[in-house]
Amino acid sequence: MYLRQTNKWKEFALQEGIEDIGLPPEVANYLRRQNQTFGPVSNKHLTWIGTLIKEVRSRSFFDAGIYETIVEEIVPLEAFPRTPEGEEAWSKSLEFFKNWYINHSGTRGAPKIGDVKALKKTARKLLKKLNAPDKAIKQLGSYLDYRMMRGTQDLQYIYSPIMKLLAEDPAYYDELREEIIASRKPPASHLRVASDIAREVLTTPVKAEDQVIHTFDNGYFWYDLLTHACDFEGKKMGHCGRGDQGQLYSLRSGEGRRNIKPMITLEFADGVVYQIKAKANKAPKEDMWPYIDWFIENMGVERVDEKGLHSSDGIGFAEMLGYLKQKHPDVKFEDSWITKATELIDMAAPSFEMDSQTDQEVEYPSMGSLTVSFMVKHQAFWPVKDVVVEEDVPSLRFAVHNAARRIADRTLNPRPRVLRDVSVFPRGVQDSKSAMIRVELEWAESFEPEDIDYQDDVAEELARLSNYLDEMREVSAYLVSDEAAPEEAEFDYNGFWEGIQAVLESYGVYRDVAAEEDRQLKRDQEEAAGQQRLPFQESKVFESWAKIIK
Repeated sequence: MYLRQTNKWKEFALQEGIEDIGLPPEVANYLRRQNQTFGPVSNKHLTWIGTLIKEVRSRSFFDAGIYETIVEEIVPLEAFPRTPEGEEAWSKSLEFFKNWYINHSGTRGAPKIGDVKALKKTARKLLKKLNAPDKAIKQLGSYLDYRMMRGTQDLQYIYSPIMKLLAEDPAYYDELREEIIASRKPPASHLRVASDIAREVLTTPVKAEDQVIHTFDNGYFWYDLLTHACDFEGKKMGHCGRGDQGQLYSLRSGEGRRNIKPMITLEFADGVVYQIKAKANKAPKEDMWPYIDWFIENMGVERVDEKGLHSSDGIGFAEMLGYLKQKHPDVKFEDSWITKATELIDMAAPSFEMDSQTDQEVEYPSMGSLTVSFMVKHQAFWPVKDVVVEEDVPSLRFAVHNAARRIADRTLNPRPRVLRDVSVFPRGVQDSKSAMIRVELEWAESFEPEDIDYQDDVAEELARLSNYLDEMREVSAYLVSDEAAPEEAEFDYNGFWEGIQAVLESYGVYRDVAAEEDRQLKRDQEEAAGQQRLPFQESKVFESWAKIIK
C-alpha cells in the first residue's frame, strides 16, 4: 500500500513569511513596519527583500567599535571573579571575540546579519561555560540584537526604493530577479543591484497625456517636456539633456515607467529647430527621419539650425539634413561648417584616382574637433643592389631623405612633406625583382573657420577646402598616370624620380633592372647562337658608396 504524498509543504512555502527565513525577530518586525512606510508590498516580495538583506555584508553589523564595546564594557575583566580561574575565563573570552572580529573584518570581509546572529548564540554558550555573570550574557545578547537592528536601519536607503517600486508595480519583481542574475555579481551585492535598478525606474517620469503632441500608428509619440533641461532625457540619451535657446521635445515609445524609451531629442522655439539629436549626440538614423519630417511639417517650423554641434557624426547630419531640405524646400536650413565640409569631402573623394602606391586620408569635422584634414599619400620606390639591404646603413637612408626633400622642392608643386623614415626592403617584397628603397610623400592641409557661428568665416573656409580638394584631385591623377603632367602644372614627378635615381647612382647602389634584363636577353641570344656564355657578376659597391656619404 502506498501513501499519498502530502502537499502541505507547498502550502507552507506559499505562506512562508519574513519571520521564517532566519532573520532575528526584531529585524523581521522592523522590516514589516518599514513595509507600511515604503510599501506595502506583498508578503512574497517582502520575504524576498529580507533574503537579499540577509546576504549583505556590512560593518554596521559589527566593526572595531562594537568589538571594543563588548570586551571593554559588556564582558570586561571586571565581569569575572578576581581569581586565577576568573582571569583565565576572561582571557578565553577575549581571545574568542578577538578571533571572531579578525575573521569578519579586513580582507576577509564584513559580516552578514546571520554571522552576528550565530555569534550571539555561540558567545552565549561560551560565556555560560566560562561562568560569566548572567547580567553580562543578557546585556551582550541585547547589544547584538541592537547591532543587527541598527545595521538593517542603515540599509534603508538601499531597500526602500525596491519596496516603493514593487508597491507601485509588482510585475517588476521578475525583472529585478532577472537583472540580478544577469549582473553575475556575488549574493552580497544583489540588494544593491536591485536597488540601483529600482531607483533608476522611479526617476523615470510617468507619461502625461496632456504633454503628448502626436502619436503615430506604431505607438511612437512626440512629447513636450515643458522645459529646456531634463535629467531623465539626458541620462537615457547619453547627452546633456538641455537646450540653450529653446524647449525640449522628445520622440518616445512606451507607456509606463517600465518601457518609456526616448529616441530623439529636439530643441525648438519660435519657429526654429536648434537641435535634432539621437543618442550620444549622434544624428538620427534614416528610419527616424519621417518622424522629424512630421514635426517640421506640423509644428510651424520656419528654420532648422542644426549644425551637428557636440557630435562626431558629421556624415550622419549631412545626410539627414539633405533629406529634410528636399522634403521642406520652404524651410530655411542654416549652412553649417560640419555638414557642409562633410558634404564637400564626400562629393570629392570618390573622384580621386588611387592605386597601390597612392591613397587618401580624411579626418571629418566634429565637436570633438572642428578641424577638417585631407591628405594624399604616395609611396615612391627605387631598385637598389642587395648589399644595401644587407648593410642597411642609416647614413644612406638619411642622405636619401635629405636629397628627396631638395628635389621635391624644385620638381613637385604643390610641395609635399617628405617623411623622415626612408625604408629599405629586400627583393621579393611586393613581388619586386630587386631590393627597394621607399620614400613616402604626403600632401596635407587642415581647415577650420575662425568662428563656426559666423557665416562669412564658414563660407570662406568652405571655399578654401573646395579649392584644395580640386588641387589634390589633380595631384592624385598625376601620381597614378603613366603620362607626365603638363608643363604648366609644375608637377614633374618624372624629374623627382630621376633626381633620386641620380643620387643613388652617385653612391653606386642604384640597380638598373631594365638594363640588366636587356643584357640578360642579349646573353641568352648569344648562347642560343652557340657562343660561350660569360659569367655575370655583380660588382661590389658597398665600400665605394659608403665612403662617398661619409
